[in-house]
Amino acid sequence: MSFNSSFPLHSTHRTPLKNKRGRHLLDREESLNISSILNETTTFKTLNDTSLRQVLDESSVLINTGNAGDGLNEAFFEIIQSSRPSIVLDTLARLAQVCCDSLELVEPWNRYNAQNYWLAEEANTWKLILSLFGDSISEHPKSFDSVLLEPTLSQQSLVNAYFETDSEVRLLQVIVDWLEATATYQEEATQTAAPVIGNDIHWGNTLHQLLIGSSLYNKEKNTSMITCMDPDAPRRQNKTIHSDDKKDDSDLCKRLFTHVRCGKFQEAVSLCISAGQAWRGAVLQGWKLLHYQPGEVEGTLEITGNSSRDLWKWCSLGIANNISENIHYRATVGILCGHLPSALPACQGNWEDLLWAHLRVQIESRVDKFLHEHHATAEANTTPSDVLDLLQSELQIDEMSLQQIFNSVKSLMDGKRESNYQMCQRNLMLGQIRTIMQDSLKWLESAEERFIRFLAHLVIVLRQMGKDPQHDIGDQILEKYVTQLIDGVFEGACECPELIAYYTSTVPVERQIALYAQLMDRIQKSEHRDKVVKAGCKAGIDIAASARVAIKKAISDIQQGYGNLDLTFTQTTAVEKDKTLVNNVISSLEWLSLISNQIEEALWLSNAMIRTFIFIGNTNAALQCVNSISNIYEDFTNKVPKNSSELREHICLKSYLESIEAFATWYRHFVSGQPKDVEPLAPDASFSDKVHHEQRCAQVEQQKARWKNAVLHQSRHTKQLLYNVLLFPGGWLQDENDSTSSHNFTQEEKEERIKQLDTLRRLCIPEVAILIFKILQSSDDVENHKEALKISNLIASENRGLYKVFTKSKLLEILDRIKESSLFLVEKGKDILGYEMDE
Repeated sequence: MSFNSSFPLHSTHRTPLKNKRGRHLLDREESLNISSILNETTTFKTLNDTSLRQVLDESSVLINTGNAGDGLNEAFFEIIQSSRPSIVLDTLARLAQVCCDSLELVEPWNRYNAQNYWLAEEANTWKLILSLFGDSISEHPKSFDSVLLEPTLSQQSLVNAYFETDSEVRLLQVIVDWLEATATYQEEATQTAAPVIGNDIHWGNTLHQLLIGSSLYNKEKNTSMITCMDPDAPRRQNKTIHSDDKKDDSDLCKRLFTHVRCGKFQEAVSLCISAGQAWRGAVLQGWKLLHYQPGEVEGTLEITGNSSRDLWKWCSLGIANNISENIHYRATVGILCGHLPSALPACQGNWEDLLWAHLRVQIESRVDKFLHEHHATAEANTTPSDVLDLLQSELQIDEMSLQQIFNSVKSLMDGKRESNYQMCQRNLMLGQIRTIMQDSLKWLESAEERFIRFLAHLVIVLRQMGKDPQHDIGDQILEKYVTQLIDGVFEGACECPELIAYYTSTVPVERQIALYAQLMDRIQKSEHRDKVVKAGCKAGIDIAASARVAIKKAISDIQQGYGNLDLTFTQTTAVEKDKTLVNNVISSLEWLSLISNQIEEALWLSNAMIRTFIFIGNTNAALQCVNSISNIYEDFTNKVPKNSSELREHICLKSYLESIEAFATWYRHFVSGQPKDVEPLAPDASFSDKVHHEQRCAQVEQQKARWKNAVLHQSRHTKQLLYNVLLFPGGWLQDENDSTSSHNFTQEEKEERIKQLDTLRRLCIPEVAILIFKILQSSDDVENHKEALKISNLIASENRGLYKVFTKSKLLEILDRIKESSLFLVEKGKDILGYEMDE
């Protein structure tokens, strides 16, 4: 097996997975059992990797922050609705990819600025979950002996077997692979680093100075410059190189560290060679493990790697500890030989860089310890014992758990706090899913909407993976996201109801009904309501129940919002506001018309709406509601059982409202429709004026006659409608003994309805009786007053028992009306009951 294609420490090459097949998730409740080294064919390799390093380019100019993140709601929905537990790896890859695609809509120099960095963090978090979960469903050998069946001289073969069988060190390598892959994407996505010019000559400016020597062209000879061109000359001669070469060296070392940070070791070596500094490239290859593989000639072995690896490490420590060396070169060599202190200054307090450095050093330390303890033959360890003793004395690395590593990283962050995404990443690496759920309770109150979206999809993915240790918190997160989506609906229109319906279906059933009712309450445009209903049905939501809740909410809005108008509004504005509220409330009944077999429920709720309008005194809106239900459900009286209590109540309320409207019409005609008398003539009026006055008086008399006829006709019609209420068969707003009612309402709601019906009887029946009295007593007609007296018999009749709904004050008012008619009849020569008196 070739070292360059399999050695785990080389982050861009991964050990192939064996016996890869699906299996049940983790035995541990709070862990993803994360452990993977993914090979070239894994899903992770196919991703457009994004870096986690939060490095803001110094030359970045905020010309345009772009539209990073736009459309992610819809993109995530398209992915997650087609996701299944069997393809969760593909789901994670697609979620990461859409984040990368959105990030790439921004100019390269702005992709990792403060405004857009969250998107890179989210993409990287999905990639991390993909890496961790990918290993949890793959098979690995459980024992070292099952991998290596015979002794071997190859250090690489030993280490490969070590990584395959040790889940802890494999976890560290998975995280390193992820950190290096994301750093690689950041470097490629930003495209801000200046290229290093390759000319195969190192220190070209210094060489030029040496070549021209003391010629006439070199008037300012620099005596402090080196006189030899070997790499050790500056230290040996205690002199410097040309200032331009110093800058080139600094740029080269920085690029080398960047390549190593991205796991591009071969590119780093090639860069050294192209810059004419092959000796640096040789230094960067000394960490490779010794490996033997069959040669091209049969019976021969091809040797790769460094047989004196420990000696190289000891020498590299000298470079890493030399403070006069370039900071990035020291860090690069220090990382390769496992010396953490020299690497930390180049990390500049960055969370991802610090974590990477700690993990690289820990892996290096564990590999060295394993090789020293488990090497199969003495000949394979070519390091002299004295060198090994020196190395172990000068390079002492304490083995740290992953939690200890995170604690160390936190102490080195110069007071910087982890972002929410980094907190999630840390807990995912530690397998602490429960902690993420607990932290989410705090994030729900303060986090931005885009992070709530991430948490919601994280919950869905964890459930598909079989991991949601605190289901109730997951439900709260999903509910928060749905509420967030609903709050984004403006102007009564919903462009993508399928999206909201899908996420609503992920919460418990009782909350689905309430949440979808909130959406319905915000949709006022009829053309969008049908889409909302169809989307809800497709998602498996109880649309009828949600519609009932939405209409009930509209009814409660009548009491809360109707009439409570801002006094600062003009009257016109107030009226328009009032009208809009009423129209929205009444139009909510349309929801049930879009669902089959909901006529009785619609009647129940429309009756409740009408009762509420009557209670607040808006009979016009109540009558509008009556007409609306007739328009929505054509010929509904023939589609509802005749003994339906809802239908009977609807007819009762309709008869009352029509009588009230008729009385209002009669009253307008009676009060404002009466023609005014012609003003009397002046005593000295001329003949022509007198003629004109007589003509005007004749016209007025004709108008009065027409007015009296119209009023008489209207009064008869109005009385008939009012009597219909008092004489309603079986009693107005009283359910008959065989009446049936909808089963979709609770007993409490039914009891509340009965109370309201009784209240309306006590309010409306006395009112109707008084209105009849007003009509009858509006003229001097004896017959009308005699009829007014007969109303007392109707009220007092035990057959109907109308007197039972009259309060004491209403009975007194009725008695005053009767007294008024009796006195009128007496004045007309009749007895108090209107009969002729005997002489």
